[in-house]
Amino acid sequence: MNVRSASAGPAARLADTYSVGGVAIDVSATGEVAALLDSRLRFLRSPAAKPASVVFDIRTGDDDGFAVSPAGPGRPVYDAPGGRLMYFDGPDQLFIEYPGYFRMLCSPGTGLVQSAVLREGAGSVLAAYLFFTIPLIEVMKRNGRFPIHAGCVAREGRGLLLAGMSGSGKSTLTAALVMDGWDFLGDDMVFVARQAGAALAWGLSDEIDCSDQTAGMFPKLRHLVGEPTLAGRGKHPVDVEEAFGVRPVPSCRPQALVLPAISGGRRSVLTAVSASHALRELAPNVLLTQPAATQAHLDALAELVREVPCYSLATGTDLAFASRCLQEILG
Repeated sequence: MNVRSASAGPAARLADTYSVGGVAIDVSATGEVAALLDSRLRFLRSPAAKPASVVFDIRTGDDDGFAVSPAGPGRPVYDAPGGRLMYFDGPDQLFIEYPGYFRMLCSPGTGLVQSAVLREGAGSVLAAYLFFTIPLIEVMKRNGRFPIHAGCVAREGRGLLLAGMSGSGKSTLTAALVMDGWDFLGDDMVFVARQAGAALAWGLSDEIDCSDQTAGMFPKLRHLVGEPTLAGRGKHPVDVEEAFGVRPVPSCRPQALVLPAISGGRRSVLTAVSASHALRELAPNVLLTQPAATQAHLDALAELVREVPCYSLATGTDLAFASRCLQEILG
Protein backbone atom coordinates (compact mmCIF):
# COMPACT_ATOMS: atom_id res chain seq x y z
CA MET A 1 0.00 0.00 0.00
CA ASN A 2 1.34 3.39 -0.93
CA VAL A 3 1.45 5.96 1.84
CA ARG A 4 3.70 8.47 0.16
CA SER A 5 5.67 11.26 1.77
CA ALA A 6 7.29 14.21 0.08
CA SER A 7 10.80 12.87 0.49
CA ALA A 8 12.22 12.35 -2.98
CA GLY A 9 14.87 15.02 -2.47
CA PRO A 10 16.12 17.76 -4.77
CA ALA A 11 17.67 15.35 -7.27
CA ALA A 12 14.25 14.14 -8.44
CA ARG A 13 13.19 15.37 -11.87
CA LEU A 14 10.06 14.90 -13.96
CA ALA A 15 9.62 15.69 -17.66
CA ASP A 16 6.73 13.75 -19.14
CA THR A 17 3.55 14.03 -21.19
CA TYR A 18 0.09 13.07 -19.95
CA SER A 19 -3.34 13.03 -21.55
CA VAL A 20 -6.75 13.88 -20.10
CA GLY A 21 -9.67 13.76 -22.48
CA GLY A 22 -7.35 13.85 -25.46
CA VAL A 23 -5.66 17.04 -24.22
CA ALA A 24 -1.86 16.66 -24.15
CA ILE A 25 -0.24 18.01 -20.97
CA ASP A 26 3.53 18.45 -20.63
CA VAL A 27 4.77 18.52 -17.03
CA SER A 28 8.27 19.57 -16.01
CA ALA A 29 9.13 19.54 -12.30
CA THR A 30 12.05 19.13 -9.93
CA GLY A 31 12.49 18.18 -6.29
CA GLU A 32 9.85 16.56 -4.10
CA VAL A 33 6.98 17.73 -6.27
CA ALA A 34 8.37 15.71 -9.19
CA ALA A 35 8.01 12.44 -7.26
CA LEU A 36 4.53 13.32 -6.03
CA LEU A 37 3.25 14.19 -9.49
CA ASP A 38 4.89 11.18 -11.11
CA SER A 39 3.00 8.96 -8.68
CA ARG A 40 -0.25 10.89 -8.94
CA LEU A 41 -0.37 11.03 -12.76
CA ARG A 42 1.21 7.73 -13.74
CA PHE A 43 -1.98 6.25 -15.20
CA LEU A 44 -2.29 9.23 -17.56
CA ARG A 45 1.10 8.96 -19.26
CA SER A 46 0.93 9.45 -23.01
CA PRO A 47 3.28 9.64 -25.99
CA ALA A 48 4.71 13.11 -26.39
CA ALA A 49 2.62 15.50 -28.49
CA LYS A 50 4.29 18.55 -29.98
CA PRO A 51 3.23 21.11 -29.20
CA ALA A 52 1.26 20.10 -26.12
CA SER A 53 -1.93 22.05 -25.45
CA VAL A 54 -1.03 22.54 -21.78
CA VAL A 55 2.39 23.04 -20.17
CA PHE A 56 3.15 22.91 -16.43
CA ASP A 57 6.58 24.36 -15.59
CA ILE A 58 7.19 23.74 -11.86
CA ARG A 59 10.45 24.90 -10.34
CA THR A 60 11.84 24.31 -6.86
CA GLY A 61 14.44 26.44 -5.14
CA ASP A 62 15.27 30.00 -4.19
CA ASP A 63 12.88 32.81 -5.02
CA ASP A 64 14.23 34.13 -8.32
CA GLY A 65 11.11 36.02 -9.35
CA PHE A 66 9.52 33.14 -11.30
CA ALA A 67 5.70 33.07 -11.53
CA VAL A 68 5.08 36.48 -9.98
CA SER A 69 1.73 38.27 -9.70
CA PRO A 70 0.38 40.21 -12.68
CA ALA A 71 0.23 43.97 -12.34
CA GLY A 72 -3.02 45.70 -11.57
CA PRO A 73 -6.11 44.70 -9.60
CA GLY A 74 -7.25 41.11 -9.23
CA ARG A 75 -10.30 39.59 -7.61
CA PRO A 76 -10.52 36.53 -5.34
CA VAL A 77 -12.23 33.51 -6.92
CA TYR A 78 -11.43 30.78 -4.37
CA ASP A 79 -11.19 30.67 -0.59
CA ALA A 80 -7.56 29.81 0.15
CA PRO A 81 -6.94 30.05 3.93
CA GLY A 82 -3.39 31.18 4.53
CA GLY A 83 -2.93 32.26 0.94
CA ARG A 84 -4.68 33.99 -1.91
CA LEU A 85 -6.08 32.91 -5.25
CA MET A 86 -6.84 35.82 -7.56
CA TYR A 87 -8.07 36.19 -11.13
CA PHE A 88 -6.86 39.14 -13.22
CA ASP A 89 -9.38 40.01 -15.93
CA GLY A 90 -7.09 42.21 -18.04
CA PRO A 91 -4.33 39.69 -18.80
CA ASP A 92 -6.66 36.68 -18.27
CA GLN A 93 -4.43 35.13 -15.61
CA LEU A 94 -4.91 33.20 -12.39
CA PHE A 95 -2.45 33.81 -9.57
CA ILE A 96 -1.97 31.81 -6.37
CA GLU A 97 0.38 32.64 -3.52
CA TYR A 98 1.23 31.11 -0.16
CA PRO A 99 4.01 33.45 1.00
CA GLY A 100 7.26 31.63 1.62
CA TYR A 101 5.91 28.29 0.36
CA PHE A 102 4.39 28.39 -3.10
CA ARG A 103 3.45 30.68 -5.99
CA MET A 104 1.70 29.99 -9.29
CA LEU A 105 0.80 31.97 -12.41
CA CYS A 106 -1.65 30.38 -14.87
CA SER A 107 -2.40 31.78 -18.33
CA PRO A 108 -5.45 29.71 -19.37
CA GLY A 109 -5.65 31.14 -22.86
CA THR A 110 -2.17 29.91 -23.77
CA GLY A 111 -2.23 26.77 -21.58
CA LEU A 112 0.91 27.77 -19.65
CA VAL A 113 1.09 27.15 -15.89
CA GLN A 114 4.20 28.32 -14.02
CA SER A 115 4.73 27.32 -10.39
CA ALA A 116 7.48 28.17 -7.91
CA VAL A 117 7.96 25.86 -4.91
CA LEU A 118 9.78 28.07 -2.42
CA ARG A 119 9.86 25.58 0.45
CA GLU A 120 9.67 21.82 0.07
CA GLY A 121 7.30 19.84 2.23
CA ALA A 122 4.08 21.84 2.39
CA GLY A 123 5.04 23.84 -0.74
CA SER A 124 5.56 20.65 -2.74
CA VAL A 125 2.22 19.24 -1.61
CA LEU A 126 0.43 22.44 -2.64
CA ALA A 127 2.08 22.26 -6.08
CA ALA A 128 1.34 18.56 -6.61
CA TYR A 129 -2.25 18.39 -5.40
CA LEU A 130 -4.75 21.24 -4.95
CA PHE A 131 -2.81 23.87 -6.88
CA PHE A 132 -2.02 21.50 -9.67
CA THR A 133 -5.70 20.60 -10.00
CA ILE A 134 -7.11 24.15 -9.93
CA PRO A 135 -5.04 25.53 -12.83
CA LEU A 136 -5.63 22.26 -14.69
CA ILE A 137 -9.37 22.93 -14.36
CA GLU A 138 -8.94 26.38 -15.91
CA VAL A 139 -6.82 25.31 -18.85
CA MET A 140 -9.05 22.31 -19.56
CA LYS A 141 -12.10 24.60 -19.80
CA ARG A 142 -10.36 26.47 -22.59
CA ASN A 143 -9.87 23.13 -24.37
CA GLY A 144 -13.57 22.23 -24.22
CA ARG A 145 -13.25 19.79 -21.30
CA PHE A 146 -15.43 20.89 -18.41
CA PRO A 147 -14.70 19.79 -14.82
CA ILE A 148 -17.06 18.30 -12.26
CA HIS A 149 -16.05 17.80 -8.63
CA ALA A 150 -17.01 14.14 -8.69
CA GLY A 151 -15.87 10.58 -8.52
CA CYS A 152 -16.62 8.31 -11.46
CA VAL A 153 -17.10 4.55 -11.77
CA ALA A 154 -18.44 2.48 -14.64
CA ARG A 155 -19.59 -0.92 -15.83
CA GLU A 156 -19.02 -1.88 -19.46
CA GLY A 157 -18.42 1.75 -20.37
CA ARG A 158 -21.60 3.01 -18.73
CA GLY A 159 -20.71 5.45 -16.00
CA LEU A 160 -22.00 6.98 -12.80
CA LEU A 161 -20.83 10.42 -11.69
CA LEU A 162 -20.67 10.73 -7.89
CA ALA A 163 -20.70 14.49 -7.32
CA GLY A 164 -20.40 16.37 -4.07
CA MET A 165 -18.38 18.57 -1.79
CA SER A 166 -15.56 17.30 0.41
CA GLY A 167 -17.06 15.25 3.23
CA SER A 168 -20.00 13.95 1.19
CA GLY A 169 -18.58 10.43 1.13
CA LYS A 170 -17.52 10.34 -2.55
CA SER A 171 -14.21 8.61 -1.84
CA THR A 172 -15.73 6.04 0.53
CA LEU A 173 -18.42 5.19 -1.99
CA THR A 174 -15.94 5.09 -4.87
CA ALA A 175 -13.68 2.67 -2.96
CA ALA A 176 -16.63 0.44 -2.10
CA LEU A 177 -17.81 0.31 -5.71
CA VAL A 178 -14.32 -0.48 -7.04
CA MET A 179 -14.02 -3.31 -4.53
CA ASP A 180 -17.41 -4.56 -5.77
CA GLY A 181 -16.11 -4.84 -9.34
CA TRP A 182 -16.87 -1.44 -10.84
CA ASP A 183 -14.30 0.19 -13.14
CA PHE A 184 -12.47 3.19 -11.68
CA LEU A 185 -12.04 6.54 -13.47
CA GLY A 186 -11.40 8.87 -10.54
CA ASP A 187 -12.60 9.78 -7.07
CA ASP A 188 -12.55 13.59 -7.10
CA MET A 189 -12.42 15.16 -10.57
CA VAL A 190 -14.07 14.32 -13.89
CA PHE A 191 -14.01 16.20 -17.20
CA VAL A 192 -16.99 16.07 -19.53
CA ALA A 193 -17.69 17.10 -23.12
CA ARG A 194 -20.03 16.08 -25.90
CA GLN A 195 -18.79 13.63 -28.51
CA ALA A 196 -20.90 11.91 -31.15
CA GLY A 197 -24.01 13.63 -29.82
CA ALA A 198 -23.73 12.44 -26.21
CA ALA A 199 -21.80 13.23 -23.04
CA LEU A 200 -18.41 11.59 -22.56
CA ALA A 201 -16.53 11.66 -19.25
CA TRP A 202 -12.81 11.32 -18.58
CA GLY A 203 -11.50 10.71 -15.08
CA LEU A 204 -8.50 12.37 -13.51
CA SER A 205 -7.40 8.91 -12.50
CA ASP A 206 -4.97 9.47 -9.68
CA GLU A 207 -5.16 8.05 -6.16
CA ILE A 208 -8.24 7.68 -3.98
CA ASP A 209 -8.12 10.13 -1.07
CA CYS A 210 -8.77 8.03 2.01
CA SER A 211 -9.51 9.41 5.48
CA ASP A 212 -8.92 7.39 8.64
CA GLN A 213 -12.69 6.93 8.89
CA THR A 214 -12.88 5.50 5.37
CA ALA A 215 -9.81 3.30 5.91
CA GLY A 216 -11.42 1.80 8.98
CA MET A 217 -14.36 0.57 6.90
CA PHE A 218 -12.25 -1.64 4.60
CA PRO A 219 -9.99 -4.50 5.75
CA LYS A 220 -7.53 -3.79 2.91
CA LEU A 221 -7.12 -0.20 4.08
CA ARG A 222 -7.42 -0.55 7.84
CA HIS A 223 -3.67 -0.46 8.39
CA LEU A 224 -3.69 3.20 7.29
CA VAL A 225 -5.66 4.31 10.34
CA GLY A 226 -3.49 6.59 12.44
CA GLU A 227 -0.64 6.70 9.90
CA PRO A 228 0.81 10.14 9.10
CA THR A 229 -0.31 11.95 5.95
CA LEU A 230 1.50 14.45 3.77
CA ALA A 231 1.96 17.95 5.18
CA GLY A 232 -1.16 19.95 4.44
CA ARG A 233 -3.31 16.94 3.56
CA GLY A 234 -5.63 15.15 5.93
CA LYS A 235 -6.10 12.02 3.84
CA HIS A 236 -3.99 9.10 2.64
CA PRO A 237 -3.35 8.69 -1.11
CA VAL A 238 -4.34 5.12 -2.05
CA ASP A 239 -3.08 3.61 -5.30
CA VAL A 240 -6.04 1.68 -6.76
CA GLU A 241 -3.83 -0.77 -8.63
CA GLU A 242 -1.76 -1.59 -5.59
CA ALA A 243 -4.69 -1.68 -3.16
CA PHE A 244 -7.42 -3.27 -5.27
CA GLY A 245 -5.60 -4.83 -8.23
CA VAL A 246 -7.33 -2.66 -10.84
CA ARG A 247 -6.13 -0.16 -13.43
CA PRO A 248 -8.27 2.88 -14.22
CA VAL A 249 -10.23 3.05 -17.45
CA PRO A 250 -9.86 6.35 -19.34
CA SER A 251 -13.46 7.25 -20.22
CA CYS A 252 -17.11 6.30 -20.08
CA ARG A 253 -20.56 7.42 -21.20
CA PRO A 254 -22.33 8.86 -18.12
CA GLN A 255 -25.69 7.24 -17.47
CA ALA A 256 -26.58 9.10 -14.27
CA LEU A 257 -25.37 11.71 -11.84
CA VAL A 258 -25.59 10.83 -8.14
CA LEU A 259 -25.29 13.28 -5.25
CA PRO A 260 -24.15 11.22 -2.22
CA ALA A 261 -24.39 12.29 1.39
CA ILE A 262 -23.57 10.24 4.48
CA SER A 263 -26.83 9.29 6.20
CA GLY A 264 -25.67 7.63 9.41
CA GLY A 265 -28.18 4.83 8.89
CA ARG A 266 -27.53 1.30 7.66
CA ARG A 267 -29.46 1.16 4.39
CA SER A 268 -28.89 3.67 1.58
CA VAL A 269 -31.84 5.51 0.07
CA LEU A 270 -31.76 6.58 -3.59
CA THR A 271 -34.11 9.42 -4.61
CA ALA A 272 -34.63 11.03 -8.00
CA VAL A 273 -33.96 14.78 -8.08
CA SER A 274 -34.61 17.42 -10.72
CA ALA A 275 -32.02 18.69 -13.17
CA SER A 276 -32.28 22.15 -11.59
CA HIS A 277 -31.54 20.70 -8.14
CA ALA A 278 -28.50 18.85 -9.49
CA LEU A 279 -27.23 21.98 -11.25
CA ARG A 280 -27.50 23.99 -8.03
CA GLU A 281 -25.31 21.38 -6.33
CA LEU A 282 -22.69 21.46 -9.10
CA ALA A 283 -22.53 25.20 -9.75
CA PRO A 284 -20.65 26.31 -6.59
CA ASN A 285 -17.51 24.55 -7.85
CA VAL A 286 -17.37 26.68 -11.00
CA LEU A 287 -14.62 29.30 -10.68
CA LEU A 288 -15.84 32.72 -11.82
CA THR A 289 -12.88 33.62 -14.00
CA GLN A 290 -13.17 34.68 -17.65
CA PRO A 291 -16.89 35.27 -18.35
CA ALA A 292 -17.00 33.30 -21.61
CA ALA A 293 -15.20 30.27 -20.13
CA THR A 294 -17.35 30.41 -16.99
CA GLN A 295 -20.56 30.52 -19.03
CA ALA A 296 -19.39 27.64 -21.23
CA HIS A 297 -18.71 25.60 -18.07
CA LEU A 298 -22.16 26.32 -16.64
CA ASP A 299 -23.77 25.53 -19.99
CA ALA A 300 -21.96 22.18 -20.14
CA LEU A 301 -23.15 21.25 -16.64
CA ALA A 302 -26.73 22.28 -17.46
CA GLU A 303 -26.67 20.18 -20.61
CA LEU A 304 -25.32 17.18 -18.70
CA VAL A 305 -28.02 17.22 -15.99
CA ARG A 306 -30.72 17.56 -18.66
CA GLU A 307 -29.30 14.58 -20.53
CA VAL A 308 -28.84 12.07 -17.69
CA PRO A 309 -31.13 11.23 -14.74
CA CYS A 310 -30.03 12.73 -11.43
CA TYR A 311 -30.37 11.26 -7.95
CA SER A 312 -29.50 11.91 -4.34
CA LEU A 313 -28.09 9.00 -2.35
CA ALA A 314 -28.36 8.97 1.42
CA THR A 315 -25.43 6.58 1.84
CA GLY A 316 -25.72 4.06 4.64
CA THR A 317 -23.08 1.96 6.32
CA ASP A 318 -24.08 -1.15 4.33
CA LEU A 319 -21.94 -0.32 1.30
CA ALA A 320 -22.81 -3.56 -0.51
CA PHE A 321 -26.45 -2.49 -0.44
CA ALA A 322 -25.45 0.97 -1.74
CA SER A 323 -23.68 -0.72 -4.66
CA ARG A 324 -26.81 -2.70 -5.49
CA CYS A 325 -28.89 0.49 -5.42
CA LEU A 326 -26.55 2.12 -7.90
CA GLN A 327 -26.38 -0.96 -10.10
CA GLU A 328 -30.16 -0.69 -10.55
CA ILE A 329 -29.68 2.71 -12.19
CA LEU A 330 -27.75 1.07 -15.01
CA GLY A 331 -30.44 -1.59 -15.43
